[in-house]
Amino acid sequence: MSASGSNSGFARFIESWRQGFIQALSEAGLKAVKVEFVDAKTCADRVPKVGEKSYRLGLNGSGSVKGTLKFITSETEALQLSLLLSPAAEKGTAQFGDKERDLATELICRAAAKFTPLWGRDNAKLDLTPANTAVVGPETICGGLRMGAENFGPVTLLLAPSAEFVPFIREPGTATVAAPPIETPKGAPTMPPSQSTETNSNLGLLFNVQLEATIRFGGRQLLLRDILSLSPGSVIELDRQVSDPAELLVAGRLVARGEVVVVDGNFGLRVTELTNTSQRNELLQA
Repeated sequence: MSASGSNSGFARFIESWRQGFIQALSEAGLKAVKVEFVDAKTCADRVPKVGEKSYRLGLNGSGSVKGTLKFITSETEALQLSLLLSPAAEKGTAQFGDKERDLATELICRAAAKFTPLWGRDNAKLDLTPANTAVVGPETICGGLRMGAENFGPVTLLLAPSAEFVPFIREPGTATVAAPPIETPKGAPTMPPSQSTETNSNLGLLFNVQLEATIRFGGRQLLLRDILSLSPGSVIELDRQVSDPAELLVAGRLVARGEVVVVDGNFGLRVTELTNTSQRNELLQA
């Protein structure tokens, strides 16, 4: 698989996995979870260091996707994942065996269950492969995810899609996450050059349009006299509980929900839930 470059399909694929693992790790009890993308070259360089006794998990695509996606990491890092679902184990004393392998697999499968709807491919399913121990070469690595949190990590999972799986994480568009281009296998159906060029050009014009993004904490209807009677110190109660997620509106349309965070002194939104693909695609008509 070639390195260097980017595309929007891969960006959405990585972001969906990133959000899936954030949710799975948070539900496992971790705080301040951070998951970030690691480029293909850096991940490929890690393959020899992982060794033959690495942890390898394969997920088979079905429904609207085909092929296999493999996750690879060292047994030491996989052990950290397993301990999240085994609270009785003590760090530093547990060893990586069959039970720990199953627990690490369970955690990744939980993330996969959250990833699929975020990815936005209707009817896509990812199921465990019967055999997942085959060694993969550095050239098959398309990138990875580095995870960390309070008292956890870092753990890096390398991603290795099969040739059949590759076309499903690649599509035209402007990337939002740095990622390597992915080669389409020989014989895979492609769009005629003229049609592809014209479509990319039109989409490129839309992708450069700036849209107003607003984070909505809640709302409330007020009478005109109540508005006119406002003064410094007045408190307006909103129609949303403190535990309810904030909403991200783009061009007046709801596209995501999440948690309010502070980044370098500025408010931000950590996305925990995306609306479906068709709703977000309405922005192209905004």
